[in-house]
Amino acid sequence: MTSVTVVVPTYNRAAYLDETLRSILAQTSPPDEVIVVDDGSTDDTPAVCARQAGMVRYIRQENSGLPAVARNRGIAEAKGTWIAFCDSDDVWRPQKLEVELAALEATGAQWAVSDFGVIDPDGIRVPVKGLGFEREFPVFRQLRLSPAEHFTRWLSKGQISTTMGSTSVFAGDAFGMLFEGNVCLTSSAVISRDLIARAGSFDATFIRAEDTEFFHRVSVYAPVVIVMEPLLEYRIGHPSVMSARDLSPFMRFTLDSLERMAKLRPTVTTAERTAHRRGRQRLRLSLAYERLSSLDRPAARKALFDGWRNRELISARALVLLMASFVPAPGLRALHLAKRAVRVAVRTRLGTRREPGTRAARVRTTANEYQPGVQRAEDTGESE
Repeated sequence: MTSVTVVVPTYNRAAYLDETLRSILAQTSPPDEVIVVDDGSTDDTPAVCARQAGMVRYIRQENSGLPAVARNRGIAEAKGTWIAFCDSDDVWRPQKLEVELAALEATGAQWAVSDFGVIDPDGIRVPVKGLGFEREFPVFRQLRLSPAEHFTRWLSKGQISTTMGSTSVFAGDAFGMLFEGNVCLTSSAVISRDLIARAGSFDATFIRAEDTEFFHRVSVYAPVVIVMEPLLEYRIGHPSVMSARDLSPFMRFTLDSLERMAKLRPTVTTAERTAHRRGRQRLRLSLAYERLSSLDRPAARKALFDGWRNRELISARALVLLMASFVPAPGLRALHLAKRAVRVAVRTRLGTRREPGTRAARVRTTANEYQPGVQRAEDTGESE
């Protein structure tokens, strides 16, 4: 018998938590259990959960500062055969669970993720060109492919019928695809409890990119179904969503994740091997560029040399970055300012200024729900 537990990790999100819980409880296919794991909040979180007494199970723990710890506590306490996750500032659309459960049944996949909309702190939808996938995950921009084009290269396209009508899905083995970059938003995920038991829970040693590592590890063991319909609202722009000034820790953890995943399957296809190499190359280039942007020239050179030692980064861009790493700091600063001025001028001329809150302008950090000042890099493609 199918049963669903929803795990909601939270830290000081009382202002948004009530709306999140109401959206979960209002599902057309209601969950059997909702668990809120409070990572030591100091606001009104206990009172918000008390208003939902009888419908929400509230678990309080000492502050860990890590989303993986809170999510894993929820997984350990869950009774459902399926486990869904929802961050405590996001909002599910009413048919979210219904559609994903239908997609799982129709395809035989053991985990599902979906597209999503984007809202601001006041719950107003942010205009998004294309899909939420495209806005939040840099892999599509890097590959110059739409989500559908990217998914088609790795997965099989299909249609499922629900009360929403006909919905497009992509299903299959995502292991190779995720070497290219993460495409999985945690708040959209529904995963078989048995699959988590086989693959393992979130790795708490990953203080960054823990969701990227988790979803890639899950993909080793079972196929996914990706629902192309937006099934939730992903909130950006509130005070704890911080500007990304140093993404290098995130990139280093993501590189570690790629190396781990490459070892989990005894044999890989040529396409998977190529995707692994390309993913490493993009990450090392991004890491070198990020370090250069922070005027850390030795670290930029180290990222490039590490790539060359592994016979990666043999490209004109890598050589340009290497030469730039020998430019004195004042010169680099001037180059960055000039580049920024050119970008602003071009966007103004074309009437396409970057929207506030886009992935390149900010990173909504997974840890921001738990510990002020710790970034939550959902997946910056780079990788979150």
